[in-house]
Amino acid sequence: MPASPPRDRFRAEIAALRACAVLLVVLYHLWPGRLPGGYIGVDVFFVISGFLITGHLLRETADTGRIDLARFWARRARRLLPAAYLVLGASALAVWLWMPLATWRQNFTEVIASALYVQNWALAADSVDYLAADADPTAVQHYWTLSIEEQFYLVWPLLVLLATVLAVRLGRSHRLMVGIVLGTATVASLAYSLWITQANPPAAYFVTPARAWQFGAGALLALVMGSATVRRGGPTFLLSWAGFLTLAWCGLNYDETTPFPGTAAILPVVATLAVIWAGEPTGRLSPTPLMRWRVTHELSEISYSMYLWHWPPIVILPYVLGHELGLAPRIGILVFTIAAAWATKRWVEDPIRFTHRFGLRKPAITGLATLGGAAVLVSGCLVGHQSAVAAEERAGRVAEQLVEDAPPCFGAAARDPEKPCHNPELDDQLVPSPEAAAEDYASGYPGCFAGVHDTELNDCTFGDLSDRSLPHVTLLGDSHARSFLPALVRMADQKLITVSAQLKSSCAWTRDEIEHEDPLRVSTCQEWKDNLQTWLLERAPQTDLILTTGYAKMLTGSQQERVESMGAVWRPVLEKGVRIVAIRDNPRLPKSPQKCLSQLDEITPDACAVDRDEALGHFDAFLATGKHIDGAQALDLSQFYCDRTTCPAIIGGVNVYRDITHLSVTYVRTMTPYVYRRLVGMGALPRPS
Repeated sequence: MPASPPRDRFRAEIAALRACAVLLVVLYHLWPGRLPGGYIGVDVFFVISGFLITGHLLRETADTGRIDLARFWARRARRLLPAAYLVLGASALAVWLWMPLATWRQNFTEVIASALYVQNWALAADSVDYLAADADPTAVQHYWTLSIEEQFYLVWPLLVLLATVLAVRLGRSHRLMVGIVLGTATVASLAYSLWITQANPPAAYFVTPARAWQFGAGALLALVMGSATVRRGGPTFLLSWAGFLTLAWCGLNYDETTPFPGTAAILPVVATLAVIWAGEPTGRLSPTPLMRWRVTHELSEISYSMYLWHWPPIVILPYVLGHELGLAPRIGILVFTIAAAWATKRWVEDPIRFTHRFGLRKPAITGLATLGGAAVLVSGCLVGHQSAVAAEERAGRVAEQLVEDAPPCFGAAARDPEKPCHNPELDDQLVPSPEAAAEDYASGYPGCFAGVHDTELNDCTFGDLSDRSLPHVTLLGDSHARSFLPALVRMADQKLITVSAQLKSSCAWTRDEIEHEDPLRVSTCQEWKDNLQTWLLERAPQTDLILTTGYAKMLTGSQQERVESMGAVWRPVLEKGVRIVAIRDNPRLPKSPQKCLSQLDEITPDACAVDRDEALGHFDAFLATGKHIDGAQALDLSQFYCDRTTCPAIIGGVNVYRDITHLSVTYVRTMTPYVYRRLVGMGALPRPS
């Protein structure tokens, strides 16, 4: 049997904050509409960690004059990693058993990142990756917070150690030097957090430097207070209640539109500090009885394991059930989370944390066990990841071959307005498969697509530019425009046209700014468009036609303002004698088509179709401007995506979409002859001789 755990000094206010924090997060994830700001529970945990760990380090330096780093890190590993690796392993197994192959690649990648405690940086990278930003959450996405905590545990004792060394060498007070070093780090982190929340909000939420000040705030309070439990009289209970009520207010009033962390994170951090400083207030109206309530204590004890267990079933269970979560499954997840957390605390956390067996209390043995556990997880997930990659590559080869050697009525051919057809042999076909669809985009044209923060123009041409008998087409816009590049390249290969492309993520050809939460993306888009306008006017004599489209939903202003904004940059080019054809934006789906398709037991032509009005009901400035600006034209291809009532996910055996806002390259390639025919028919391109 393991040794009995030592009886640590019980701090009721810390226990209450832990219970509050885990309930905020769990209820937010189960019922986000009811508690839209529940994510602030993470910030409460960060402050608590900073307070407790710094207090521990200060006591160790006061008692021994040094910090035993190996022993400190080993204790953290024994405390946190057994439960964390258990849940990671269970999640990876559940992904393998119950989630479709289409989800394996991203899930196993993030399990590996979580096992190595760099998940927050992986999510930060994805948040600014235009192609990954709309990806469904994985079963281990919540490990980003644990990654930040582990990174804090690695760096923070080094800062305290640095302060200790400086105090000895400079002959200064130890506490003063610790305060200076930690205070400097905290202020620098807060300044960085305020800046990056404005400059790059998607990444700001995950990166460690933007969160370190929250640990630092708790650390500075530990430096001021010491570690003793305080019992204050007088009106202190008002401060404690104010802290808890502030956390509740933030949970109810913050939401996904709140810029975070930034200034919004200051309020829950200060509220947490207030509760800790107030300690256990005395008096009849004090919250101390609630803080010392057994339920509060038990929730605090299992809060770490609750956080670990609550998220995977939220992601995985819909695939098991075959539908989205209703009330009963959500309540079931809550019950499961509490039961699994209690069992993990009882039979995993405490036995490993306090055991004297197998030499686990030796830092070297703990380190080897940690490396072994990480190696097992990473190795297993690499097998799953490579299985998914191999399946994607096989599906991609099949799709490419089918496009080149297309059967009758394949893809857009089934929607040919002059000769609509139906091939029963394609009714149960789906190309590309759901696992390959995410990679089915125009990636095979390096140098043709500027990144989200790039300002330089592309050097992207196709066809024999020296042959002036061929009309020269320039494609402009964002990733929705890029979807049409493969079709134009096929036309160039057939010696029907020559092509240039100027494409940039999240940057449509219009005057006004796009609507985006990343200010840097907005400003660099404007600079790129200024360069583009000069380039277009210089190249006008060699340009016969400009095709443009984009993500219509990202444009700002009223409907009239959007049309005027486009007209302002189009007219100077039109006056140079260049034709402009605006392509109506493709449908925007309300839910992931690949998630729906991957859950089907049987492929049918009408599977996962969505309502036409919901997919195409938004105002499209490209279509409107093409119709109303003199000299411009509009190309509406919606009949190739939708019928009168629905927009199918499968047309002619082809998977139409790669995600909720982008067409698959495979489907666009099947549209090539029909796009060309429409452009010729409207006079935008000459008839072939």
